Amino acid sequence: MNKLPLLLSLVLVGALTSMPASRTAQQITITVFAASSLADTYKELAQSFSKSHKNWRIAFSFQASSTLATQLNAGAPADLFVSASKVEMAQAKSRVGRPLNYVSNRVVVAFKTGGSVKSFADLNKSGVIWIQCAHEVPCGQAADSALKSKGIVTSKPVSYEPKVSSAVAKLVSGEVDAAIIYHTDVLANSKTLSELAFSNPKSALTQYQIGLVSKSKNAALTKIFLNFLLSKSSMQVMKEHGFEISK
Repeated sequence: MNKLPLLLSLVLVGALTSMPASRTAQQITITVFAASSLADTYKELAQSFSKSHKNWRIAFSFQASSTLATQLNAGAPADLFVSASKVEMAQAKSRVGRPLNYVSNRVVVAFKTGGSVKSFADLNKSGVIWIQCAHEVPCGQAADSALKSKGIVTSKPVSYEPKVSSAVAKLVSGEVDAAIIYHTDVLANSKTLSELAFSNPKSALTQYQIGLVSKSKNAALTKIFLNFLLSKSSMQVMKEHGFEISK
């Protein structure tokens, strides 16, 4: 994957050279459908990108990957799709033909620092309220896999959230005692949250994929933003936010 930014740059030279000056001078809008777990990191990256692309606007739609895949299949206009798992990317294969492995994330049991939950077994205690993501979204799929591998938790969550940001919000607000969310979400709320990592890291992992949406009117320009996301500096930001770089 390290060679991809260079290859994209070479492809873009011809495209941008032939592009009318008026096209590059007017405001450019790139629409990105991205998993909700990427919201904080992508907003930071977009700010960095805008410093050297003054007339560009990156319009994000952050939702559960399954929701975004459904919208794409229904014909929703977008230029780039970033899914939190291969499953949802495959669901949108009619719109995204050649996705790339991007980064990975892992789910953990998160809880308020200093709260009543300090171990996996605590989730089984009477009165302890915990939640996870719905089975059909990536964070829920990873939670199901991790819990099955761990084999300790016998209680059930009080709710299955439609996206990870919803689970994070309920945990941070104190509505629940614990939630199975991404490691990156715990890092983003490190002042108030702590985590328990699953002993089998592979069972808790989810592979993010990224791909250009077919028949995009901004295909050549979207490649520039994709190139930026895959750059060494952007990958370093992803790593700092807790994502693991795919080989």
